Amino acid sequence: MTIDYVTFSNLIIDDIVFPDGRTAMNTLGGAGVHALAGMRLWNGRLGYAATIGSDLDPTHRQSLQRFGVDTSGLVVREGYTTARAWQLFEANDLRIEVFRTKLDDFLHNMVAEADLPPAYRQAKGVHLIWGSFAALGKLLQSLRATNPDITLAVELTPQQEQEPADHLKLVLPHLSLFSPNLDEATAVSGLTNPTDMADLFLAWGAPLVAIRMGAEGSLVKTRAGKQWRLTAVPTHIVDVTGAGNGYLGGFLTGLGDGLSPFEASLRAAVSASFALNQLGLPTWTTPPTAEIEQRLSWVRQHAVCIST
Repeated sequence: MTIDYVTFSNLIIDDIVFPDGRTAMNTLGGAGVHALAGMRLWNGRLGYAATIGSDLDPTHRQSLQRFGVDTSGLVVREGYTTARAWQLFEANDLRIEVFRTKLDDFLHNMVAEADLPPAYRQAKGVHLIWGSFAALGKLLQSLRATNPDITLAVELTPQQEQEPADHLKLVLPHLSLFSPNLDEATAVSGLTNPTDMADLFLAWGAPLVAIRMGAEGSLVKTRAGKQWRLTAVPTHIVDVTGAGNGYLGGFLTGLGDGLSPFEASLRAAVSASFALNQLGLPTWTTPPTAEIEQRLSWVRQHAVCIST
């Protein structure tokens, strides 16, 4: 089986509480799920590498498979309880995550390189959220040694945000895309201006940087000095969880498919907009082509070129 894009990350069951008191319990979540949703708009050959416990509700695996995701990379850890967390939303879209299972168990049982099915190592692109910077750097180098043309995009973990900047500098040159949100970028750079952040990460070795700014869209800059601003696509917001993960998933497929950074970033903005439309995985099994094209056209028309 050919697998084009993979998320190497996590799986968490979310119990969501909204500001108005509504709840959505037992929702399939985690950065990997939302990244896959962003990828699925553009590609139907996806793989999921993550750890689960034997307690995982079988309907979650089935929903992934119906959505077009290969689940042979889901590894059952003996004695491990599938990660579960409260997602508490405030009226200003502030999200507070509170683990219901043990965070230490979650971190200790993360998926490992040895868990990857062989087909996943030959993928066009991999989305990662994993480990310390030192361990992550070794993983990135190993993946590139096996597959030199692979496209790699990384998301930061809260633990990595606490590491020295020198550790991040060792990771960035191995990436195809570095795309933190504003809070993450501030934590690792000490800066507050998105353009300054992008310039710093490029100086540290990243080939391409996209600073995600939520409702304000994103700022993208290449090592060659090209820079543009993308406006967030207007859409009906059901849940803000996962928009950033979806953004990376869409961006990854664009780069992996050989598109220019600009065209790939348009995919990212579209993927982020779809992530806002549902809880967890979308209910569709075939991508809504007409709506995708409409949103793609909209974001292209509203993109602002800052430098070329």
